[in-house]
Amino acid sequence: MDMDVSNQQDPLIFLPDNIRYLRKRHGMSQEGLASKVGLNRGNIASYENGTAEPRICNLLKMARLFRVSIGDLAHKNLCNHNNLAEADQHFQSNGSVEKEVLQQFSQKAEELEGVIQSIHTCFQYKQKSMEEDAPYAKDMKAISAKFEELFEATEELLRQHQAFIEFVNCKC
Repeated sequence: MDMDVSNQQDPLIFLPDNIRYLRKRHGMSQEGLASKVGLNRGNIASYENGTAEPRICNLLKMARLFRVSIGDLAHKNLCNHNNLAEADQHFQSNGSVEKEVLQQFSQKAEELEGVIQSIHTCFQYKQKSMEEDAPYAKDMKAISAKFEELFEATEELLRQHQAFIEFVNCKC
């Protein structure tokens, strides 16, 4: 049995019209929108014509600029004022939740940094209190070297984690 796919809607069917509508609603030219999201006018024109689809990072920038979610930008007819009001309300509630989650991640990263530094300080204290000529001094030096390697790797991982949180915070 053949299935008629011509009646199925493309999930991004509203994207070109929504970009055009929201751009005009915000009083922007294609050039103006392009400059705000780091593109050129041709990119915006091709999105509005439906001949190209934006990359996810550009879609995110436009959604933030227009104060709607990516899902609403792509899947709802925002030319309908009821849908636009609903999308704005959705954006408002989700925006505050996202900021709160990012703050929690940032706070946990700071706490983790404190814990890691405390463990390192404790290890250094214990290491100094051990006698150099003890029978296990050679083993202790090897353990200390491995601990320092692990500590440095943990610090690097934490720095990358914090940088990622900052990156997401800036993008969102």
